[in-house]
Amino acid sequence: MFLHGFNAWRNGEIVVRHKGKEPFTAMAEGPFPFSFATEVWGWMTIGAAFALLGVVGIVKFLISTPTQRQAALTRLDGVTLRDSRGEKIPWWAAIAVIGGVVAFFIYLAFRVHTS
Repeated sequence: MFLHGFNAWRNGEIVVRHKGKEPFTAMAEGPFPFSFATEVWGWMTIGAAFALLGVVGIVKFLISTPTQRQAALTRLDGVTLRDSRGEKIPWWAAIAVIGGVVAFFIYLAFRVHTS
């Protein structure tokens, strides 16, 4: 969703589709600039909110206690963790992986923006 709005912002135009009406093209420097701004920023805001909620959910899951993690997994789909797993994953390793993924997407965003 975010990339849909971002690409439209970079191109300067977006096709607006309203239920029951004919689609039209809104442009930043042409017809319907207000529709362009609301569509583009709306898509980017919704996409960023979903991405942020996903990251927050993952971080919250990783920093919770083992009992809370077990309850969350059980609540999701009846999935249970094996108690016999001998090795524990350190929290810093999980944070490093999440940080690497976030850094990779930030790098891609800057790369797309500057090209």
